[in-house]
Amino acid sequence: MPRRNISEENVSGTVAACYIVRTHDHPLVAMQRKLNRPHVSINMAMSADGKVSTYKRETFSLGSAKDRYLMDVLRAKSDAVVIGARTLQLDGWAIRIRYAEIQKKRIEKGLTPHPLNVVLSTDLDLPAKREFFTHRETGKLIITTRSASATRVRRFEKLAEVAVLPRKRIRPQDALDVLSKRGAKRVLVEGGGPLNYAFFKANLVDEIYITVTPRILGGTDAPTVADGKGFLLDTHPRLELVSSRRSGDEVFLRYRVAKR
Repeated sequence: MPRRNISEENVSGTVAACYIVRTHDHPLVAMQRKLNRPHVSINMAMSADGKVSTYKRETFSLGSAKDRYLMDVLRAKSDAVVIGARTLQLDGWAIRIRYAEIQKKRIEKGLTPHPLNVVLSTDLDLPAKREFFTHRETGKLIITTRSASATRVRRFEKLAEVAVLPRKRIRPQDALDVLSKRGAKRVLVEGGGPLNYAFFKANLVDEIYITVTPRILGGTDAPTVADGKGFLLDTHPRLELVSSRRSGDEVFLRYRVAKR
């Protein structure tokens, strides 16, 4: 997530304006139209040593208020925000836009106050009483598989729209197909690490936004931005730096993913 220093008091304006370029004329948008799938971005905050939480998976805000503001900017530009089942189990918060001025601009464009909240769950082993499901202002979609019992499907259909795939696991492309049929053009993925890795492995990530925070968390078992088996030298995704901005002790990086 410095090509120039930005004062802290201007983060909600100057940094956000520089950090997020206009999307309608961005070359990646035109490319996604040709590929007939939504544009996919990942947004994560991490410690200086690359961890996104502690080894105990404690729930806390890793980034500052500036990072949370920029998270809202990215969410506001997205039709849907996707998380994995484990992230919902650990955090459980509704995916919403918290800053009134950002939400207002989204509504003025004729959009819903918040992007569609999407969770991927193979078997619907999800905490139904968490805010993700109880928040009244958010649209909710669960993408699951035939591994989920009919009882669980009926239970969650009372809380959200449920899309059941005719297979036992969810591929990232499956999720994009479901969202594309619902008109989604821009999708934001917010983890956790295994879900991010799956999207990278499927070569379906167009951009990644990283906030580097002034912390060292350490831990062999602490989660990272892209957990999973890992890539080898000749198969790992390569990134092209689009922008880097410093605000206080945080650095905001934006990368374009080079197509393989």
